[in-house]
Amino acid sequence: MNKCILFLIVLCIPLVFFGQENTLAVTDPDRAFMAARKMAFEGDYEAARPILQDILVKYPEYSDVRNLLAKTYSWEGKYDEARIHFNQITLTDKNNLEVWVANINNELYDANEIVAFSKVNTALEYMPDESELISLKKKIDERLLKQAAPAQEQTVALSRRNKETGDFKNTLGLISSVDIFDQIYDARYLAGIEYQYQTKIGKIKPRISYANRFQQTGIQYEINAYPQIDKRKYLYLNYGYSASNIFPAHRAGVEMYRMISKTMEMSAGLRYIDFRESTASMITGSIGLYSGNYYFSARPYLTPRSDAPMGYAGSILARKYGKTGDNYLGLTLSLGVSPESQQLFAGETLLSESLLYVESQQILMEYQFVGKGLANLYKANLGLTRQEFLSQPGAYFLAMTVGFRYNTRF
Repeated sequence: MNKCILFLIVLCIPLVFFGQENTLAVTDPDRAFMAARKMAFEGDYEAARPILQDILVKYPEYSDVRNLLAKTYSWEGKYDEARIHFNQITLTDKNNLEVWVANINNELYDANEIVAFSKVNTALEYMPDESELISLKKKIDERLLKQAAPAQEQTVALSRRNKETGDFKNTLGLISSVDIFDQIYDARYLAGIEYQYQTKIGKIKPRISYANRFQQTGIQYEINAYPQIDKRKYLYLNYGYSASNIFPAHRAGVEMYRMISKTMEMSAGLRYIDFRESTASMITGSIGLYSGNYYFSARPYLTPRSDAPMGYAGSILARKYGKTGDNYLGLTLSLGVSPESQQLFAGETLLSESLLYVESQQILMEYQFVGKGLANLYKANLGLTRQEFLSQPGAYFLAMTVGFRYNTRF
């Protein structure tokens, strides 16, 4: 009997210690972190991870804990899992040298030299004088040079790699899309060209759009700017003009974005659209949340009217990122209509702002990926819209949207 009791006590000892560590993760996260750190440095990753994960449930912004968790994955060769946690920290904590070094080394362990080079250059933008980053950059340079044998190939590789650092100031983009309707309406086409320039205070992006809608053509001229106010806040500014009836005569927008925490961003702003015969103003905003390699965002639109109830529209966006922020798969669910791009005609009459108040639902999938060189970006989207006829309340038509975007950066 005594042997049985002794055996049960031995079995229960690990459970007691685990319960103590689990409690510490909530009541004393620093002490629990030090216990998990000791286990991790002794190579007991499986025992350390549950403690670290318990701490993050209660304290998701505890960077040292997430960094150690990522390192345990990296040390064990689970580079994808490590990358998720490293990227989550560097998205918001951009001056954390220890995390950047571990993040870059994780890419080197996984033989992703080009991605490592991109990340070390990004880190040097925030910490240009850090000797450890400079040394890492030199190490990556040497690796990349060794990968190209002939001298001529080395020169080409170096030239290409200068465009693959991710440090681009100029972007030229080509945009195209087509909407195909299941009844009544002919196909609708949109094409555009835009240029983005990175300045010291933020991005400036002029755009020219050409549309062919219902046997009418038109051009819209537009400029977007993203001035940075400080490390946590920036503005979105927009103005567009068109002399064509198939675009609004004028459109404008202003919105302020602010990082509330390391994983959450919020914004508030206004949109104004001049339809020539009348105008519409919309109140909008957004809330965005980063979680590992995922990003979620919700955006409402409120359109006040003096002679009718307020109009409501909105969208929910979800994205899953790949190895870098340039690679992602996204899904957008929308309710309501974007009058700038979804105008229709009833006979010879442009429906214009009346579309703000018809019932509409849309689902849109998007996929963006990097070409062979990181200087080239490709994005494809496919969407399905169900929209109410203005002249026949309760009756709907379907539209399929197919779009493609190409960006080259230099």
